[in-house]
This record gives sequence, structure tokens and C-alpha cells, in this order.
Amino acid sequence: MSSEATTNWEEVLNKLSSYKGTIKSFCKENNISAHQLYYRRKRAKKNDTPTFHAVSMKGKAVDTPIPSMPSKDSLPKTIEIEIGKAKISIPSYDQVTLTNIIKAIITSC
Repeated sequence: MSSEATTNWEEVLNKLSSYKGTIKSFCKENNISAHQLYYRRKRAKKNDTPTFHAVSMKGKAVDTPIPSMPSKDSLPKTIEIEIGKAKISIPSYDQVTLTNIIKAIITSC
């Protein structure tokens, strides 16, 4: 990656979330400065707004595990589910609870 103007920062931050090395080595491998990375990561978190995703409950329920999730730091803090008047708020990194809630919703619909 060359200049900051042509760098796809969303892609860089996604790669960072699964990177196992140090920030310094990540920046060197991706030809970016640590300052740029920290700035863009902070800016991305600031611009992170809740997103609504409609989920269809029609169709066959599939018993598949949730794929490994990114680090806790790169996720929104909670996932909120609203069904009628019921509101469920769970930590976004809690795979077991999330899986159990989705399974319960699917079987009750």
C-alpha cells in the first residue's frame, strides 16, 4: 500500500483484526505508519453507528457454528435484537449466548 489517499483503510483495519503480530510489524508489512493506523482506527470507531439488519426467520434452521469472530476491540459492544416489545441486548463477542438466542428465536417462530 503506497499513499494514504489510495489506501483502503477498511480493508487494512479488517486485516489488523486477525493479525497475530505486533502493530509495528503489521505497519511495516503494509507500508503504513503506526500514526496513520491509530488515527484511522480511532476515526473508524468514532464513525461506527448502529446498523439494522432484518433477519428472515422463514426457511430451514441450520445447526452450524458461528465462524471465529474478530477481536473484541473491533466489534460493537452489544448486539440488540427487538421482536415486538421484547428487546435483547447481548455482548457482541459472546458466541454461545448469541447462538442460543438465535436458535431459540428460530424454533419459536
